[in-house]
Amino acid sequence: MKKINIPCFFMLCTNTTEKECLEKGLFGDREYRLPYLKSIKKGDIGFLLNLSRDQLLGIFVAESEARLNIDPNAWGGGFPAQVKVKLIGQLQRVDKASEKLEKIIELREIQRDPFPYKVPLRNTYGPDITDKVISLFTLTDNVREYFKIPPPEEIGLYPEYKLEDVAGLEDVKRFIYQRIIAPFEDEETAYKLGLRIGGGLLLFGPPGTGKTLVAMAIANHIEAKFIEISPSVIIGYPGEAERRIENIFASLDKEPRAVVFLDEAEWVLCKREDQTSSVMQRITPVLLAQLSRIFRQKRKPIIVIAATNKPEMIDPAFLRPGRFDRIFYVGLPDKDARAKIIERCLKNREHELSEDDISEIAGKLEGYSGADIENIIEEAAFIAFEERNARPAKITKNDIMNAVEKIPKSVKPEEEEQIKEWAKERGIKI
Repeated sequence: MKKINIPCFFMLCTNTTEKECLEKGLFGDREYRLPYLKSIKKGDIGFLLNLSRDQLLGIFVAESEARLNIDPNAWGGGFPAQVKVKLIGQLQRVDKASEKLEKIIELREIQRDPFPYKVPLRNTYGPDITDKVISLFTLTDNVREYFKIPPPEEIGLYPEYKLEDVAGLEDVKRFIYQRIIAPFEDEETAYKLGLRIGGGLLLFGPPGTGKTLVAMAIANHIEAKFIEISPSVIIGYPGEAERRIENIFASLDKEPRAVVFLDEAEWVLCKREDQTSSVMQRITPVLLAQLSRIFRQKRKPIIVIAATNKPEMIDPAFLRPGRFDRIFYVGLPDKDARAKIIERCLKNREHELSEDDISEIAGKLEGYSGADIENIIEEAAFIAFEERNARPAKITKNDIMNAVEKIPKSVKPEEEEQIKEWAKERGIKI
């Protein structure tokens, strides 16, 4: 069977509520959960987790999007956030569901009388999880027939980077966690306080300082697909670029949450009179229309992150509230951050450097970007490889210092100063 390129969702029941779920073809939840069920679309695959029996029931398909009171009388009105579903084939039950699901997705434990139970961390997941959960069930002829759907082009990825992998930038990481990541981790409180989930974020700073890594780390923490949009991704012959943009944003409808990353953001967020490329003049309005649609959906868990090393080229209109209104400076690494980057680059490589050696080298790399340091370690590894017949094939302190002499700083002082001047004019602390 081909890969199932359809998102999935989980909803809960007990022995008390299961019968009504099945008889009415209806899944329900508390009213405050409605915004977090909004990413469920008609045609998505559904599973019902019976907490009393620790059984996973399936396989269902959504016949509606989530909304309030499809059946106001269901469950005595206690679960008004509802999704209409239909069963595909015969009802199947997977026993010891939490034990099996824990190998596929992260579960959280709820302490309730008369017994604690485990539930999925999220309600909705992407197609990659659908495939794994479907494998727990018997694929009957009905199920196989239903899923004979040609797979669409795969767009985006799930990064493995975490915020702790980002060297330095402690203030930036702390703010990003508190304002962007934490609301995803405590959805109930965020909903009650009316917090905005998602929205726009601008990362600016010299090239090679880790802006892409920060964006990937955010995607990892909120278990979101990372979708990059850059000139190289969408430039093409007339009509092709527009098609790619439409495919990218259409794929967002299938994801429960996503991080859209605009690399080299100045190419699309610049002032109209500064737009010199005829191709960009054609596709920029298409892209901006799609972004505007996302920004208007205040409860849709999509974060749009723009990154630039030329912030002065960005039209100030895009930095107004409701657009890219959260702005962070991602600067050159300090000594401690440089040491962490060196340690990370040396991980899983044979070397002879002590902590003191790494600290000493970090002190000599003032003004080097994270990307520069990665290139230095890569060059040092080649030096050690070339001399493997004369000495042990391990990176030494001398190898790194020899590599430093070959690789100049990529960020010019005047370039960094121009960026800082832009931030100063806008009152942005760096």
